Amino acid sequence: MGSEFTAITEYPLMEGAVLYSTSLGGLLIGCPPEVLKTLLTKHYPMPNTVVIPGTMTRFSSSQACLEFPFYHFLFIQQGLAQGKKFRVLGKKKVLEDLKEMLRVTLLGPAYEEAMGSETQLGLKPNLSSKKVQAICDEAAHLALKGKDGSILQVEQLVEFIPLEVGEKQSVYPSVGEQPEVLIERLGEDSFRCYAGKETYTTILGAANPQVPIYPMSANPVTAQEKNSAQAFSIRLLGTSEGFDPTKPANGSLIRVDGKWYLWDCPAYLRQHLKAIGLDFSDIEGIFVSHVHEDHLDIIETIEKGKKVKIFSSPEIFHCMLLKLKANLGCSYKEAQAHYDFHPFYAGKPLKLGKAQFEVFYSVHAIPALGLKLHVEGPNGETKGLYISGDQLSKANVAKLVASKVINKPRAQEIEAFLTPDDLYDAILVDSGGGLIHGDPADYAAQPSPVYYLHTGKKLKEIPKHHHNCLPGDHIVILEA
Repeated sequence: MGSEFTAITEYPLMEGAVLYSTSLGGLLIGCPPEVLKTLLTKHYPMPNTVVIPGTMTRFSSSQACLEFPFYHFLFIQQGLAQGKKFRVLGKKKVLEDLKEMLRVTLLGPAYEEAMGSETQLGLKPNLSSKKVQAICDEAAHLALKGKDGSILQVEQLVEFIPLEVGEKQSVYPSVGEQPEVLIERLGEDSFRCYAGKETYTTILGAANPQVPIYPMSANPVTAQEKNSAQAFSIRLLGTSEGFDPTKPANGSLIRVDGKWYLWDCPAYLRQHLKAIGLDFSDIEGIFVSHVHEDHLDIIETIEKGKKVKIFSSPEIFHCMLLKLKANLGCSYKEAQAHYDFHPFYAGKPLKLGKAQFEVFYSVHAIPALGLKLHVEGPNGETKGLYISGDQLSKANVAKLVASKVINKPRAQEIEAFLTPDDLYDAILVDSGGGLIHGDPADYAAQPSPVYYLHTGKKLKEIPKHHHNCLPGDHIVILEA
């Protein structure tokens, strides 16, 4: 006897998200932080369609974390190769803002937009046109291209479908035994799916904070460290990447000159801080390397009643505001009002107490920064920390040089980021591989301690003074 055909299978995922799987694809309602990692861990079908709820933020978390479900569709599900579009349903105004958010996270800002960011932010012009032109050229070369060689824009990759309260939209057509699948928006956060005689109602309540699918490791802060102005250390809150379901992505807590600074802001930041015995109010400021979602959970960077200090380059901060604007449904100026912005320019050191911070533009798919941090030790010696940021491998940089995307001065600048003669007490590097991330082999000759990040893989055959990093690792440069 044959079994009755089931048009939809329901998969509850986590607070604020449910997946409806059909023979034509998966419909994800709600898109909280790192929902892709939950899908991967549970071995559930992958979505090709996402519905954005009316309540866009809950418990310091965005509910429109589209990037990695989108990237998975493009590259793992082969949507890009098959010429298919990812689909996003939501309110018309929300979709307009999300389109801008995806534009700057996928392509980065255009050159004119980047150079105009200081004026838009009310800053005096200090950006180097040569540097900005260089990183925009690199981003354009690394951007996804169509068959004719032109850069694929967001609207060529994503279909944005308006869905207001009281409206109904067709999601999948009827094919064979599969009846047409429709979705109706009953309210801000309530929806009903229809497929033939089957109906499913979803109410996206999130009474409790969302939690990650992976275990959260912690190395608690000691009272001595918390009270010490001498301590110089770095705690790795996250060490992996957006497709690794076993560990949190990037974010590091730097203790220097009696203050805590965050380098990048991971999802579930406040839960990370609570696990090590700190509160968000303990953070002096956040350094934002770039706006990819596995480095920046935008809602975690704001605090009610407080202007949070942000250190970044103006064009990166501009992109950050577009992300916040999309999530809060506010104006650009209202987004800017959440922050106390401290512009930070590549090649121009910034002195904060006894610590000297210097950033440089790494080579990445969008504007991104790396960091050189130096502190004077108790005996007058200089102690140093190097963070590569997201950085192409030397082999891929060489290809850009050969194709004349990177000119000779920029090539020399990149080569000088970190040489074997540069001695640091800790060197943290992107070892994610692929087209836009680093190759561990590039650092094999470094005599200083090297810590490999941004990968779900455990690297083998590395020098004894080099280290595979795990979330919660505490790298001490100066004792408290």
